[in-house]
Amino acid sequence: MEQSPYLFFAEVVEAGSFATAARRLGMDRSNVSRRIKELEHTAGVQLLRRTTRKMVLTDLGAAFYEQCLAVRAEVEQAKSLLLSHGGVVRGALHVSCPPAIGRQYLVPLFEAFCRRYPAVSLQITLKSGALDLIEERIDVAIHFTNEPSPQHVARVLGHTQWIFCASPTYLAEHGTPQLPEDLAQLAWLGMRARMELQLRKESALHRVVLRSRVACPDYGLLGQLARDGLGVCLLPVYVASRDLAQGELVQVLADYQIEPTPGSTLYAITPPGIHSSPQVKAFVQFLAETVQAEFPR
Repeated sequence: MEQSPYLFFAEVVEAGSFATAARRLGMDRSNVSRRIKELEHTAGVQLLRRTTRKMVLTDLGAAFYEQCLAVRAEVEQAKSLLLSHGGVVRGALHVSCPPAIGRQYLVPLFEAFCRRYPAVSLQITLKSGALDLIEERIDVAIHFTNEPSPQHVARVLGHTQWIFCASPTYLAEHGTPQLPEDLAQLAWLGMRARMELQLRKESALHRVVLRSRVACPDYGLLGQLARDGLGVCLLPVYVASRDLAQGELVQVLADYQIEPTPGSTLYAITPPGIHSSPQVKAFVQFLAETVQAEFPR
């Protein structure tokens, strides 16, 4: 059965090119181009401007794409209603979360959810940073942030604090920082190659620029490197707590608060839409019930 023009157009736009769309849809590039031309001919307007390297939506094409997304959401909702007959939650569910929290805390929750809802097939993406939920077809993103996008639906799950850490061995060899400015004289393990941090102690504000000895967007890996004595890093408490308790990491600059933090509130973020599928509703509710022990509200 040929895909509806609305869903087809959304797929092409999200692919970014006819060639990529053809691979995703399992058809020839010429057929993709032909169907787009037929759609534009029927409408009597241009929806896409095509060059040798990329395609760009016209204003009307962008408006049409938004409507296509609404149609697709309604189609998915209809499928979910059919799949969830008899009160059974079933169907596919794509979840994304940062690697550190995924490995450290969410694996047992994923297992428990799968046992509670055996008819749900779960796809898990471990990825740091911002995500395009629509393009990557993510149903629920579990993400720490200070300000979730107003374009998404965000439910608060809990909170965390951020602390500076290093191993006792590293501090014994290189000294313990007393001021934020001292961080520039130590090996920094950061999310990016260059980081600007702002720390406050009472009314005093300190700004420091740090160049990372090791840069990685995975806080779990940064914590491991700090534990191994490679330098100082900024970690969320949920990553550092075990090593702090076991004495393998030591908090430094405890009197200073970083502002703004990289993200202190844990959210369950879902794409916009009037309706959520039963499996999305079940998963978000399950998270709200289970993560409070580690991330209190």
